[in-house]
Amino acid sequence: MRVLDFLKPILEDFFRFAKEVDKELLFYIEREELYTGLKKAQELKERQQEPLKRFYCEWTEKSFRFLIDRWVCFEEYPSESFLLASGLKKSKNLRVWAILSVREGIQGLTEEEFELSKYISENLDELYVYNFAREIANVMLLRGDCGKGEIDPSLMNAVKRFEMYSENLLYNWDLMAISDTLKLRHLYDVFFTEHHATFSRILSDRLSQAIQNGCPKEHIRVIQTAIAVIKNDPESLPKGEPKSFTEKWLREELVEW
Repeated sequence: MRVLDFLKPILEDFFRFAKEVDKELLFYIEREELYTGLKKAQELKERQQEPLKRFYCEWTEKSFRFLIDRWVCFEEYPSESFLLASGLKKSKNLRVWAILSVREGIQGLTEEEFELSKYISENLDELYVYNFAREIANVMLLRGDCGKGEIDPSLMNAVKRFEMYSENLLYNWDLMAISDTLKLRHLYDVFFTEHHATFSRILSDRLSQAIQNGCPKEHIRVIQTAIAVIKNDPESLPKGEPKSFTEKWLREELVEW
């Protein structure tokens, strides 16, 4: 039996389960019932016997915990946990390519490995909890929030990272905008002396792009709020009450609401 034939039914069941959990997360977030969502995630985790499903519930639990406390630690990076629980960690090729967006022309993969890695990466891209938890873990790692020390600034191309994370704000205006904003604020603070003028220009350009692209008003407000948080400038927050959960959450980084 091919590896694909063995793993695919297991993964199909997991991905179906994960997408249902995603709906639960968004249901409670839309209603701002974070403590209820946290409790439901904990209860669901306790009922799971399969490692992959249990991990997914744990990531959901940690996502709610982060949204409540604005801080959380992961014992293991989500993608590493996924590879370990799925058994893909044992594959020299798939432990790398299964969690990355697959492009044509990858060298060294058999047809079976390419087919499986493409299937996995496409489905992982659709998982809300997985991607949000992974980005939260990135924020914690970047800032050194969990006792492992922040990433050495000398190893970064700060401007390139700033451009990449800020470009994400043009497409992510849901929860993903939270992690992008926190990463941008960290870079803005750490590299303020060297790159303040460049960072400010990039942020101004992103807002102009969003307006020119005809982004919805709620999206524009999220970007404006993100920029205020990055610059630690409460005076530049958009006027009026927040129009979305993400805007409200980011706003509370600066002011008591």
